Amino acid sequence: MKQQLKDFLSFGKSERNAILFLVVLIVLVVLLPAMYVSREQPELRNREEFAAEIEQFMQLDKASSAVSQQDFDFNEPDKAVGRAKFTPFQFDPNVLDEQGWMALGFSSRQAEGIIKYRDKGARFKVPEDLKRLYAFNDEVYKILEPYINIPAQASAYASAEREKRGNYPAYEQFTAELNSSDSATLVKVRGIGPAFARRIIRYREKLGGFASTGQLLEVYGMDSARYAQMSKGVFVDTSLIRKFNVNTASLEELRAHPYIDYYIAKALVDARIRKGAFASPADVKSIPLIYDELYYKLLPYISIH
Repeated sequence: MKQQLKDFLSFGKSERNAILFLVVLIVLVVLLPAMYVSREQPELRNREEFAAEIEQFMQLDKASSAVSQQDFDFNEPDKAVGRAKFTPFQFDPNVLDEQGWMALGFSSRQAEGIIKYRDKGARFKVPEDLKRLYAFNDEVYKILEPYINIPAQASAYASAEREKRGNYPAYEQFTAELNSSDSATLVKVRGIGPAFARRIIRYREKLGGFASTGQLLEVYGMDSARYAQMSKGVFVDTSLIRKFNVNTASLEELRAHPYIDYYIAKALVDARIRKGAFASPADVKSIPLIYDELYYKLLPYISIH
């Protein structure tokens, strides 16, 4: 019986080698993960740097977020979604580059198509000319129309209207230039009363001048209906804009502009202290808080000399 048990438990050479290989394999499978984890050290990061990155992300997310729920039109959801897609700012369609069209909310393909159309010699003389573009359907045009800034827009528009009317008599709309008119002149424009004339002039002084008639929508108390009534009676001369020197303006001077808050003003001052003077207005885009929409709103007011 003892001999039989011994014979049953004995192994040949090949069997012993196989068992040894299996034991070694089991040991490796068990120990290797533990060895790898012990060698892998977590990357240590500066807490202040990480906090700054989080703050930057939150600012950008807040700036580029879509329309909030309180602004969403649940009666016309398709139109509300369309408005959320775009981030309007004042622009001249005859000079806006491809990146600018994309910043407005158009796709890269649409922006490229607009540039090609313009490169063929097409010019936009009045805002309605944009309707010739495939990317500008009626809803898109309604959203962006207040922000279209074409130099000498009023005279071009009046000429086009006269051609459409032919010899038929029509009401002559009084027109006023927004950056030079006093309140007595502004009240002659249909839709502008004494109170709004004073508000327009106060806001003009804070801005340094209007770069687009669409900025009237930023005046306190202005709504789209009132703007539609007065917009055809006003135009802007951008040569009258008072610019600020981004390389020499103090923190308080920068903060005084309606588009610049304390944090943006401080970021601009800190950047020129660290890196030196801004070589061109485009350099301010390197400031993380200045997103594309804000940059194009500030561009008419920035000077480097």
